[in-house]
Amino acid sequence: MAARFGVSLRTIYRDMNTLAEAGVPICGNSGVGYSLVEGYRLPSLMFTKEEAIAFLTAEKIIEQLTDSQNSKYFRQGMDKIRAALRAVDKQYLHNMGDSIAVYKSRNTRESLPNLLQMILNSINEKLIIEIDYTNADDNKTRRSLEAVGICYSHPSWYLTAWCHLRKEYRMFRLDRISNIRTTTDKHTKIHPTLESLAGTDAPQCLTEVVLRTSKEVARYNADRCFFMGLINENELTDGGIEQTYMAYSLEVLARWVLANADTTTVVHPVEIKDIIKQIIQNLDV
Repeated sequence: MAARFGVSLRTIYRDMNTLAEAGVPICGNSGVGYSLVEGYRLPSLMFTKEEAIAFLTAEKIIEQLTDSQNSKYFRQGMDKIRAALRAVDKQYLHNMGDSIAVYKSRNTRESLPNLLQMILNSINEKLIIEIDYTNADDNKTRRSLEAVGICYSHPSWYLTAWCHLRKEYRMFRLDRISNIRTTTDKHTKIHPTLESLAGTDAPQCLTEVVLRTSKEVARYNADRCFFMGLINENELTDGGIEQTYMAYSLEVLARWVLANADTTTVVHPVEIKDIIKQIIQNLDV
């Protein structure tokens, strides 16, 4: 226990005596260790099996989808939760551990350790952060940011912040941040909520694309469509679906349409059709 918490043996002995004097039924066995009398639980740490499984599921998600330091902090919290469970519930949790799995996307790069905690601390303390950032075109810049919040949209985490370089709110993928530091400079303005800034990422870089497809294809590709930039769907009188996208890359949408060419057509812009024609002409068949 002393090694686990980084304290001296004397501190452990003193803390155990303090707990015993406070009425906590602690039993001590020489050469074995300490234990609580069976059945004793702190009221604030009474969990049902269902609640414990929910924590276990969250642990699996956090281990795979956050940085190493955040995962470490959560594991420490889970150790405390496990310690508060009855022996039978601990065994249940142990047995269920191999029945839950979360797999990280192969396309997601490892983010810096402790990145999430640093960003959240800067938000709480209203301090400007500096990052080295590489965008999708492999251009590297150094940005001074006033962080507003972080969000997860599969398969990546994003930071929403006021960018001093661009003088507007921008979103940054966390796995593209190669370096980060917190400055001593305070935020220069009061920022709106994270939710109110949804969709404000460089609107001048987005192009509206309208497609028509079948209801079956729209339903089958629902998740993929969302991550391609889908913002709206309307059912047509003929039973088809009209989809509106806000796209960063017309070529990506063009290839998407080409992959569903037997069910999907382009309403506008015409540039999408031109890109599709060029792709077909370049095919070596």
